[in-house]
Parts: sequence; C-alpha cells; structure tokens
Amino acid sequence: MAGSPNEDSEGSRITYVKGDLFACPKTDSLAHCISEDCRMGAGIAVLFKKKFGGVQELLSQRLGVVLIVCNGNMYLQ
Repeated sequence: MAGSPNEDSEGSRITYVKGDLFACPKTDSLAHCISEDCRMGAGIAVLFKKKFGGVQELLSQRLGVVLIVCNGNMYLQ
C-alpha cells in the first residue's frame, strides 16, 4: 500500500492510501458510523458487518450506536 501525503494550509496532513482497508496493521483503528437500525446493507458497511459481526448485540441494546473497532476489539459507543 503506497500513500501520498498532502498537507493543507493549516498543517494538517491526510495520506491517501490504495489497498485493502481490512489488511491494515493491528496498530491502526477502523471506525464506521451506522444507522440506528443496524441494517448495514450497502457499501463498506456490508464489509464491516461480515468482518466484525456484532449486529445482534447492537440491536439488543436499542441505542443509537457507533461501532468502533480498535486493534481487533469492538467497542460500542
């Protein structure tokens, strides 16, 4: 995966990387916001659901939630 850093006028840096998002190092964290119904039926949400699961656990809490996966662990917000 090769990245190309771009720095804006305020000094913030964004690196664009092409590759398999789910093959990132364990030291990287992935986060994805989902709707309250936890459907996760389109786009990258489908891949998150297949890889990390936990949908029934989220639904049983009846919360507006964010699924956070950090270093392979799932956290509920």
